[in-house]
Amino acid sequence: MSLVERFREFESEHATFEIEIENVPIWERIRYSVFRDIEQQFGTGQAHTSIDLDTKDNLQGAKLWLRNLVSKNPYLAPSSDVLVVGHPRRKKETDGCWWDIYCDPLHEYCSLDSVHFEKPYLLDHRSPAKTESLRYLELVEYNGTILRKLGLCNVDLDTDELSCLRGLEDDIQRQFDVGADIKSRVQRLLQNRKCRLPLYKRLLDRVNPEIAVVVVSYGKETFIEACKQKGIPVVELQHGVIYPEHFGYTFSGERTKTTFPDYLLTWGEFWKDDVEFPIPDERVIPVGYPYLEESIKKYDNVETKQQLLFISQGTIGEQLSKFAINVQQYSEIDYDIVYKLHPGEYDRWQGEYPWLVDAELEVIDSSEPPLYNLFAESSAQVGVGSTAVYEGLAFELETFVYDCPGSEVLQPLVVEGSAQLISSSEDLAASLGSIKSMFNREYYFEPNSTENTCRTLSELTENATLYKQ
Repeated sequence: MSLVERFREFESEHATFEIEIENVPIWERIRYSVFRDIEQQFGTGQAHTSIDLDTKDNLQGAKLWLRNLVSKNPYLAPSSDVLVVGHPRRKKETDGCWWDIYCDPLHEYCSLDSVHFEKPYLLDHRSPAKTESLRYLELVEYNGTILRKLGLCNVDLDTDELSCLRGLEDDIQRQFDVGADIKSRVQRLLQNRKCRLPLYKRLLDRVNPEIAVVVVSYGKETFIEACKQKGIPVVELQHGVIYPEHFGYTFSGERTKTTFPDYLLTWGEFWKDDVEFPIPDERVIPVGYPYLEESIKKYDNVETKQQLLFISQGTIGEQLSKFAINVQQYSEIDYDIVYKLHPGEYDRWQGEYPWLVDAELEVIDSSEPPLYNLFAESSAQVGVGSTAVYEGLAFELETFVYDCPGSEVLQPLVVEGSAQLISSSEDLAASLGSIKSMFNREYYFEPNSTENTCRTLSELTENATLYKQ
């Protein structure tokens, strides 16, 4: 039985989705992070470097909060039809600006009356930002943290609630041999919710939007709850791979999520076919991926080289980076090897993958050159479970999936013949240059994406409704 199957069995045994504390179904809010902790104990690496304002009390966090009082103050935002909470990890483009790649193409081309909000990324905001109508969220997020630390949002658990949570901890320890402090996690969750919910509701009163648009819904449950209480439909833009084992999106059987967005706009039909979302199919709308579609056009004239591109991620970086070195040393593979780190690995790869430091291959640990430029000049790629592998296929790269924990994410590509599963340099050498891809780009990435997304958002601004379970 796989780890995912064992976890789902644990959920069923304990009826975790029925557990409510303070009238809050707590499991739907901690499920993703609990499973990630279990995965890491089974050898999966850390996806992103993270700094949490809730737990790290430092000078930079205080500076951000003070600066937000006078600069990009969210409570001075204008009234707008569309309130956007974007992705804080921006990419620097050739125009010298830092883009939110999921939202800025829409701000640029859609005729929407919108205001954009952003949380800090690694205790900072990239500047100059492409986004014009931009506000920061420190006054909401960090104010909530301050109130919690002052003890003004305490939540006391009764004996039965404590017993229930400790029972979950004990069984996670017994079944997975992993220590999970569920009690503290839930207590902190409820305290943060108590502090931040009124702050988000006040922000919604200020902007008074017709719809709210988010990138990455899990982790934003309190904001989504505030929207639902105010009668504001929430629309999520797809930001990465969605698959049946992704616990931020998949809610099979009786599992559900009360704080899931009311609509999900996906990149294509593929992303909704095998996943049980907690909303009806008609609310999962394929629109395309504007940033990718425009980038394919932008790099159309780049000359392709005999270059093999490795697509890293923090979760499997150790295994994949060692394999890349083996490939580079394998005499029968006469390709230039480029190892592209995920942005979440940039600041820590030399400590975590020291064997790469002096390796005779090129390591890319910044936004330059852009990933899509690397796709355009490469002839083949190797990955494990990254969204970027699908994007590389859209650039018509010969594609290989390295067989290690996490590769099940890309299994659909292997099954359909768009990629080949490999486990050694010999496997790779035997197949390089001979794969004829079956990848149907329009099935994964709907064409005319910018027009589709702008039209859909405009229609939802006029007609969107809440999904009531």
